Amino acid sequence: MLAYQKTYNQILQDLRSGVYPVNSLLPPEPKLERIYGVSRTTVRRAIAQLADEGYVNVRQGHGTVVLKNVYPDDSFAYSRLHHFENILSVRHTSIPDPQHMTARGMYVDTPEADAKIAEALEIEVGTPVFRLQRIFYSRDIPLMYLFNYLRKDFFPELDQYTNEFWDLYPFLVKKFGIQYKGCVEFISATAADLVDSQILHVDPGTPLLKTRRIAQCDRGPLEYAILHVRTDITELCITMGESIPLDPSN
Repeated sequence: MLAYQKTYNQILQDLRSGVYPVNSLLPPEPKLERIYGVSRTTVRRAIAQLADEGYVNVRQGHGTVVLKNVYPDDSFAYSRLHHFENILSVRHTSIPDPQHMTARGMYVDTPEADAKIAEALEIEVGTPVFRLQRIFYSRDIPLMYLFNYLRKDFFPELDQYTNEFWDLYPFLVKKFGIQYKGCVEFISATAADLVDSQILHVDPGTPLLKTRRIAQCDRGPLEYAILHVRTDITELCITMGESIPLDPSN
């Protein structure tokens, strides 16, 4: 479990036990650092996730307001499932010819990290990073395209291996000896812009699935990734609670 996930869970538990009542302010960041024994970056990530899920509201110049407590007992188990708190798996389904998936058009460059990439990779804004761009196909149908941002100091000379792999994690394990620890993925919807439409062969404005992933390895941040997926020919299947076999065509 990543440090900020552990802090997030600890704050949730304190919300549950009433340490931070509704409409009260969470302690300021320096005090939260001391309470939970973590860095300011970890505190900010935990608070950001709490805000994304509607538990708190961060008000600049005022503080972080508690909007609601978590469910107080197990009588709300169904509600917890409904809010994605007991997920067993998330996977893409309805992919045509999944056995013929390939990655094409790999391109590696070294842009400077913006604020979001820098925070995810725990580096300074403006630090050069590797950016891998790939388009994934099923036979000749473009399904999704992916941007991976990686630290240059963790994976030196990565750009020398362009088009030598298409599955990133096994390559990094084999070539650089890293150990994968886990990741957090944020899922949202977006509309295809002109670039999306040209890459994925859809009309501008077509709904797409967008995911952002922050992964960790034994050295620290493994990657920050952004994925755009066509929704007209793929689906995202989320399984919660006990796994129930479903016909994906339904």
